[in-house]
Amino acid sequence: MSEWFGSRSRRILTRVSAAVQLIDDLTGLPVKGSNARVWIEGHKPPIKKSDGISIFTDLPAGEHTIIAEGGQYARTQVPFTADDKTCGNLIIRLLPNKLYPVSLGTVRIEGKAFPDAAVRVWSGDKSGALKLLHDAKKGSGVIGIYTGSDENIEGRLLKIASSDDKGEYVRVTAAVNKERSEYKLSGELTADYPKIGTAVIQVCECRADSSGNFMLLIKKGGGTLVCEAQSPADGKLIQKTIDIGNDTYVKAELVK
Repeated sequence: MSEWFGSRSRRILTRVSAAVQLIDDLTGLPVKGSNARVWIEGHKPPIKKSDGISIFTDLPAGEHTIIAEGGQYARTQVPFTADDKTCGNLIIRLLPNKLYPVSLGTVRIEGKAFPDAAVRVWSGDKSGALKLLHDAKKGSGVIGIYTGSDENIEGRLLKIASSDDKGEYVRVTAAVNKERSEYKLSGELTADYPKIGTAVIQVCECRADSSGNFMLLIKKGGGTLVCEAQSPADGKLIQKTIDIGNDTYVKAELVK
């Protein structure tokens, strides 16, 4: 009598939870190779592809913080909500740090704010603002934005401001349909915004260190800059408008 011994193979299924693309905030180009890394504390490192996209697998459902930084890029932290069924596509824009090569077309902004405060800077000239393609509705997580150029706004923080003093910050996570200029937001809108009379302003954001020092490098546009800092301790907000003219260096004191 002969005996046959069979073997069983175990199939291990891996679920793709998030695909993260890092982008240079100044150039709008992908950051590839070893110039920057991305991770989630307490989770295994992502799989990095040749095109610069990092793939996170088998994330537990719920809230996570994705962290990214590089030799010439400041550390950036972006919240991400994972679920068990879909893969989230996320664009993270990396801000230059003090090691970033400065070009003639940039302005360096340094200053003091509340410790660990969120610091936001945008152009005071609304003539260069982006436009809504149609009315944006409260609760919507997708909006249509006309840029008027090939500029990449994926991952960008935007300030939506209507003529009736409604406004909020939203972050573009990725393009839903580039041909139709439709973009997915990191959250849902908290108010209605009409197409006519609403300005969509691109915002540069960084975080002050534990001593309140901050630095931003932005594209030079002339005119005025609006600088804002918000205390994480009590929510106190300080905002100043600075005329930069032809300056390439600006000092902004956002504390009282």
